[in-house]
Amino acid sequence: MTDTKTNILDVAEDLIQRVGLNAMSYKHISDAVGIRKASIHYHFPQKKDMVDALLSRCDSTYGAHYQTIVDGSGNAPEKLRLLAGVFAEGLTNGKLCLVGMISSDMHTLEPASCRILEKTLQATIEIFATAFKQGRKEGSLIYSGADKDAAYTFFSFLVGGQITARVKGGPSAFRTATETIINGWER
Repeated sequence: MTDTKTNILDVAEDLIQRVGLNAMSYKHISDAVGIRKASIHYHFPQKKDMVDALLSRCDSTYGAHYQTIVDGSGNAPEKLRLLAGVFAEGLTNGKLCLVGMISSDMHTLEPASCRILEKTLQATIEIFATAFKQGRKEGSLIYSGADKDAAYTFFSFLVGGQITARVKGGPSAFRTATETIINGWER
């Protein structure tokens, strides 16, 4: 049985990924979970508390998933395709990257939340950079600049690609664009 706090976070994450941080309210969550807004405030007195918890959870869950991909078998281009597959799956399910969605409303976040967001993004870039380092070492990827810069570029592309594919082309267009990017790096 899922506890109330986890259930609140699950619903909040789903809403943010679908409609954005500032379009999501405690009323939306209370209606979806079937509890009073006061119960949400008990667990998360302010929206920033919920955002911070979501970002920390995202860093753990998605970070662990990304790490499993880059630590797994296969060459670097295969790993990039698997990482992109996580984003394609989200798009198929109508959910955009949580970090991307929260980033789009960054100007409304508290400074402490911005620091957690930046830390989460940096951790993701570090994980993605592992695949680029492998690709450079094995000769399966060719790109200029630092591994972290290539990883940042790829992550930024995936987030932006989700947003634009949501508007035009859907998952199919996203996969085509992803293949174009990876094929451009692949040796």
